[in-house]
Amino acid sequence: MKTLIIEDEAPAAARLKGMLELLEPSTEILSICNSVQSSVKWLKNNPAPELIMMDIELADGRSFEIFEKVTITSPIIFTTAYDQFAIKAIKLHALDYLMKPVNKKELAEALQKAKNKVNIASTELSELQQIIAGMSAGKRPKKLAISTVDSTQFVELDKIIRLEADSNYTHIFVNGGQMITVSRTLKEYEDLLSGFGFFRVHKAHIINLSFIDKLLKGDGGSVLMTDGKAIEISPLKKKELMTALSIR
Repeated sequence: MKTLIIEDEAPAAARLKGMLELLEPSTEILSICNSVQSSVKWLKNNPAPELIMMDIELADGRSFEIFEKVTITSPIIFTTAYDQFAIKAIKLHALDYLMKPVNKKELAEALQKAKNKVNIASTELSELQQIIAGMSAGKRPKKLAISTVDSTQFVELDKIIRLEADSNYTHIFVNGGQMITVSRTLKEYEDLLSGFGFFRVHKAHIINLSFIDKLLKGDGGSVLMTDGKAIEISPLKKKELMTALSIR
């Protein structure tokens, strides 16, 4: 696999190079770039690599700035040591990332996903370019990337009414009647959507607080959503929900 490493710390780059060559003997490290400027120059003057390992924080800025200056079509695995905002934004948009120091097992899993990745459609690439540009500017993510068998859909967070668990799958209900089913657990979405106005009211349900139509009384009570679905509130979650809704 022809790989470009974008990493400004020489020891980290050398370690990553060694792990890649160990896990994938056919790996060819095309180059190691240590800055936004050198990365842009390399990408403009060379064929697209089969994989890019990209650190988020570089010597002269964030790697997201690279996307503002050159179009990238290669699968990317981000690496980072501490940027929690970037981690949430990356996960929200279905991109791969690894925490430093990179773990061999996690790298192997990420490489397998990269190898299985179908070439991204031009419309998806355009969305990702815009998203990453926003991340570079420090903007809060506004869309959720939902990967299905056929494609990746980018759905605005403020159009998602609710999410419902179905074993290891999740049904995502969007304003307008659309339902999207994905092979990710509700727990994953609970972590991703925290801080964006979503609340897990029940073990099987996450709701967008903006789409609550009515609060119905009962033991734990229930919420009636704008799509007509009545969802039970777990008694353990009722007080927390009232706080989230600023109801005393």
